[in-house]
Amino acid sequence: MQVKSFAIWANAEKEKVPALVQNALQWASENNINVHLADRLKSISIDGDVSYFSTQNPPEVDFLLCLGGDGTLISGVRIFSNPSVPVIGVHLGGLGFLAQITPEVLIDKLEAVKNNEFKIQDRLVLSAKISDNNNSFYAVNDFVVQNETSFRVTSLSLFIDNQHVSDYKSDGIIISTPTGSTAYSLSSGWTNCSTRCFLNYSNNRYAPHSLTSRPLVLPPDVEVEFRFNADSEKNLNLIVDGQNIIKLHKSVYGETISS
Repeated sequence: MQVKSFAIWANAEKEKVPALVQNALQWASENNINVHLADRLKSISIDGDVSYFSTQNPPEVDFLLCLGGDGTLISGVRIFSNPSVPVIGVHLGGLGFLAQITPEVLIDKLEAVKNNEFKIQDRLVLSAKISDNNNSFYAVNDFVVQNETSFRVTSLSLFIDNQHVSDYKSDGIIISTPTGSTAYSLSSGWTNCSTRCFLNYSNNRYAPHSLTSRPLVLPPDVEVEFRFNADSEKNLNLIVDGQNIIKLHKSVYGETISS
């Protein structure tokens, strides 16, 4: 890959971000590479003219540089998910499971990318649609459906490839990728799963009202659909990677999640 441009997505509140951004810009200038900064970085004092992008209109680039923790990386991946681009994560946050590069070796890693001395690791991403909404939602870690009222039980029916599997009563439902199996799903009693696992994502009820309910592990090419009891569920939320919340209205009878 001949690198001609890249984008920077970062948590501007992190103390080390301004200096890292400036270092990356200087390296790019020395190598005649174009850089696009997220508009959330306009608060940072930058030497010279730079171009900014909004989350609604990400630029076409060769790779994405994320500066922050895993949450910053995940939000950046969603923005650049269509089409997807390779991502380099620099660890500045509390969790560094995905963003493993340290600030001290940033320029060395950029040089490695320029010289094609790298490998790309593919990760499964989930897509979801709501029955009365034309928008598509994407998750790197997981989708969670739960009631706004914490003490209310959620009633739902599970369908896989249009075949009814079971009915559940629980606090909610978690659909996680292998990447997300070490996040919320692990905390709810599921186990972690390698990105090379044959069965690629888990369907996990958390705090189910049942003695026999167990997590399901499914292949990546199936369509999973949830139909909720509209008579009892009024305030359900679809939570994307623990960051974006979409309200499901009482008129919504089903939700489809597929990979």
